[in-house]
Amino acid sequence: MKLLTAVPLEGTPPLAKFLDTLDEKQRHKLIFLFAMLLQSPATVMREPYVKHFGIECYQSLYELRAKSKNLVRIIFTLTESGDILLLMPFIKRHKRNTMQALDRSLDYLEKIQDGSCSAKELSIEFFINGGIMA
Repeated sequence: MKLLTAVPLEGTPPLAKFLDTLDEKQRHKLIFLFAMLLQSPATVMREPYVKHFGIECYQSLYELRAKSKNLVRIIFTLTESGDILLLMPFIKRHKRNTMQALDRSLDYLEKIQDGSCSAKELSIEFFINGGIMA
């Protein structure tokens, strides 16, 4: 199992932009959740860490949840090979934030399908650098 992130052909990956806006404690909580997803996915793939969305689409979408002073969320899906594809991170302030993130996530999935976006594996340097993408 690998952690992947959506990377537009032009611009910065949404996860990289998002992590730059978080304080160090919030980044570490997310990195801890990423590590738990890789080491023991069965433990993490349930509430309170993960919520499954019952959306009628071609792939199941999930929400990774980290609580700190803000409600940090990341929409993700599982690939056919069992990898975790992180799509759209956001801070939940209103219910509409989740709906907007779901729409953007579906958009990224379509772009990955048509080749105008790719999926890149998060490297060990990502974790060593404290969530800063190089």
